[in-house]
Amino acid sequence: GSEPSVPSCPAPCCPQGCGGQCHFGPRCRFLHDVSQYLAAKPADLGQRCVLFDTFGRCPYGVTCRFGQAHLGDGHQNLVNASLVQQWEGKVLVRNGLSKELQQQLRKRKFSFHKAEEFLRGLRAGKGGKATGSSTEVSNCTGPQEGLRDSPELQEQGGDPRPEALQSSRGAEDAAKPEVLQTSRGAEGAVKPEVLQNSLGAEGAAKPEVLQSSQRAEDTPKPEVLQNSQRAEGAPNPEALQNSRGDEDAPKPEVLQSSREADDAAKPEVLQSSQRAEDAPRPEALQSSRGAEDAAKPEALQNSRGAEDAPKPEVTRNSQEADGAPSIPTLGPLTDEDITKLRPCEKKKLEIQGKLYLAPLTTCGNLPFRRICKRFGADVTCGEMAVCTNLLQGQSSEWALLKRHHTEDIFGVQLEGAFPDTMTKCAELLNRTIDVDFVDINVGCPIDLVYKKGGGCALMTRSNKFEQIVRGMNSVLDVPLTVKIRTGVQEKVNVAHKIIPRIREWGASMVTLHGRSREQRYTRSADWAYIAECARLASPMPLFGNGDILSYEDANRAMQMGVSGIMIARGALIKPWLFTEIKEQRHWDISSRERFDILKDFTNFGLEHWGSDTQGVEKTRKFLLEWLSFLCRYIPVGLLEHLPQKINERPPYYLGRDYLETLMASQNVDDWIKISELLLGPVPPSFTFLPKHKANSYR
Repeated sequence: GSEPSVPSCPAPCCPQGCGGQCHFGPRCRFLHDVSQYLAAKPADLGQRCVLFDTFGRCPYGVTCRFGQAHLGDGHQNLVNASLVQQWEGKVLVRNGLSKELQQQLRKRKFSFHKAEEFLRGLRAGKGGKATGSSTEVSNCTGPQEGLRDSPELQEQGGDPRPEALQSSRGAEDAAKPEVLQTSRGAEGAVKPEVLQNSLGAEGAAKPEVLQSSQRAEDTPKPEVLQNSQRAEGAPNPEALQNSRGDEDAPKPEVLQSSREADDAAKPEVLQSSQRAEDAPRPEALQSSRGAEDAAKPEALQNSRGAEDAPKPEVTRNSQEADGAPSIPTLGPLTDEDITKLRPCEKKKLEIQGKLYLAPLTTCGNLPFRRICKRFGADVTCGEMAVCTNLLQGQSSEWALLKRHHTEDIFGVQLEGAFPDTMTKCAELLNRTIDVDFVDINVGCPIDLVYKKGGGCALMTRSNKFEQIVRGMNSVLDVPLTVKIRTGVQEKVNVAHKIIPRIREWGASMVTLHGRSREQRYTRSADWAYIAECARLASPMPLFGNGDILSYEDANRAMQMGVSGIMIARGALIKPWLFTEIKEQRHWDISSRERFDILKDFTNFGLEHWGSDTQGVEKTRKFLLEWLSFLCRYIPVGLLEHLPQKINERPPYYLGRDYLETLMASQNVDDWIKISELLLGPVPPSFTFLPKHKANSYR
């Protein structure tokens, strides 16, 4: 049964609840009197609320446009306890943007340590092997030029100048054991020029330090002497023997000179040298402490004392040098944050032979993907998301990444033009959301994207393209896929040259749309060329895309040797296409069945975007966008020749009933009539202009 729940706040302007008081006070421009608000509120759109009927509670309360279904006496929001208990603890939609993460992104406090490590290698010209790749990034031509034109690096503090590159390599060169061994010479003494380099933070070494270091040519390592002299005042001969290596025993004059050198080396100078070197690496620390480990027990106890653990400031400096966040040193530690996965250890993307719903801008929203999943789609992908908007924490862009619990194989598609933003965005998503793969959009033909260097433009910018693929692959724990077209110009195909290189760069799969950018969606897809590229891509899977509107088209495509097919506009025109392919039949679907599909989409939209006025109008908007594609379907029972071709303009015809004729209309006013059958009358002065004008007709 239904029982009233205590409303958290009677003010409609504060749906989250504020204890009955609006924090805006008298400045608030919304109504706080519920009775007055309901009197001015437009009439309800229906007698049933899909949220209340499904989940037992409508979170929109008095603002719901179907409020009469769950508002009781005193305008209290009713709750169906049995339904609420049934859904309690279940996560229906994942990959949301939390306020904490949004604040970190906006204040630039999110740590991109893996991405910055890869980008440092690019700036230094070293490259470095990317996870999952067979060659190194050093094969890229002109990596500095590739990163210089990105404003993101300048804002993040990156500096591609030579002196900045030299300083960024300082920590690595100073900490390597072979560099330390060479700098100390054959006698084990620290040479003046090495001291001068290590004391870069102080500018130059003090004269007395240089003089004492020149006198002590056979002096053991300073850190061993310092620790031992602090305990006893004089070094232990046996400890000195272990620290020197090949020499049998230290001479008296050597011991005296070593004490002079150690007395001259002041603690603050040594501390500054450690800061300049950013703390030696663990293997360097192990080798430098070897003498202490081999010393006598009493000498070991006196020399080490409180030095058993590295100093906090040294640990902090070493962590800052590595670019990694502070790691607690108590308890067992895992190495998953510092050990990169090998290609064979990465999760595999096993989707050969499956039906792949393409990432569709605007129309490929979560409610539409739920419809396609019910009809048999195996793999789904979110709408194209711009990486810079994600890095800025824009809520509207993060909404494109949401995943419904019914989407068992789900990926997201990113668009970008520069390796720094794309690599950072890949690391961000790898650590914050749950996906099975990440796709790079290199097939978008939109002018706005193309002129900024993204989409199809990456096919002509091979250096940037390579850096993006290698960088994203190095920070991702899930497979990386790429979607491309045949080329940019109409009769100049370049995909066959790029696909083998994409395989070498580390991508797990490529999807090829059989048209160029200039063709957009007109003319037929070149499946013969797709078959040629599939042979060149082997053993990497290649999915084909283009002109699939029936199970016969799908069968011909699979005979071309592709690993699977991606369906885009075919799913928009007839989402039951997935069922036709799996059941190998032409489905003469009735107008009533098609209307039920629209009703399900409307309910999914109200569940996803909300049942208040804003959610209803957003659902109506995306419904009308979808109807601009649905009107192109010709019923099977009216066709003279099967199947329907996707690039043929449907003729004007009368359907078998009024609803079928209404659905075939390409008039916007008729689409609005269909939406009013589902969502009630439109607001006054309502207009609609379809966003997609790619009608694909000749």
